[in-house]
Amino acid sequence: MRKKFLLLIFSFLICLSANSCKKNSFENETNKEVILASFTVLADIIENIAKDEFVVRSITKPGMEVHGYQPTPSDLIKASKAFVFIDNGFGFELWAEKFVSNLDLKRVTISDRLDPIFINEDFYKGKPNPHAWISPKRGMIYVDIIVESLSEIRPSKAELFRKNGKIYKSKISKLDKDFSIFINNLDKNNRYLVTCEGAFSYLTNDYGMKEAYLWPVNAESLITPKRMARTISLVRDQKVPSVFCESTVSNESQIIVAEETGANFGGDLFVDSLSEADGLANSYLNMLQHNLVLIKKGLS
Repeated sequence: MRKKFLLLIFSFLICLSANSCKKNSFENETNKEVILASFTVLADIIENIAKDEFVVRSITKPGMEVHGYQPTPSDLIKASKAFVFIDNGFGFELWAEKFVSNLDLKRVTISDRLDPIFINEDFYKGKPNPHAWISPKRGMIYVDIIVESLSEIRPSKAELFRKNGKIYKSKISKLDKDFSIFINNLDKNNRYLVTCEGAFSYLTNDYGMKEAYLWPVNAESLITPKRMARTISLVRDQKVPSVFCESTVSNESQIIVAEETGANFGGDLFVDSLSEADGLANSYLNMLQHNLVLIKKGLS
């Protein structure tokens, strides 16, 4: 009986301690300035630059499709506590313009300081491809843009942003150099990256690869027999060893391409969103690492 009583007291004390810690943590967080990002990939990059000095939140959640997202009332509450909203631009967040129009906060759009690669197909022709962060080389530019932008808004923290940005860029640079070495040692005829969505233009452009896909940006519904036939012919004629898809869409069509050509299905790459905390791409660095490892394995 005495043991049970002591156990209850011990459990009660643990509960009090946990609630106290949780409360203190919440109070500490509410005392910090909030930086709001449009999607999880961008939020993680910002968090590595802002560190513990700020609270960084993402409008969209892990694993969520970003293009056609519809903001909720809770998103507006998040935004009301932020001093800056950072989005990608290039038409990626179709909802962003309306979302921030009535909010009293600074806005930083990455694409305002980034050179685009334009889409060359269908009604998307002439529009910029928004997925620049997929390339480590562009990821380092994202870091520079965010460091510069936050330093302009909060000059007193400029040195902190620069220091953290430099450390973070060095980690992305390692992935960049490793992938560059791999591609440079790969036969030029084997440098085809065949994916579901045309989201890898910056990666293929920056590393001397060729890109092929089943549909252009955010247009899964545009898969047609003609597109399928074109992709199957290319994979077969060029003897492409592996084809890939994307984590937020169905990979069924690409698996058919693999079956029809004898190519390997290399797996799903992460593009628009990070994974949950226990997933393979729970940070931007892990996302890049996951994608580049799959591509290297598939093309080897």
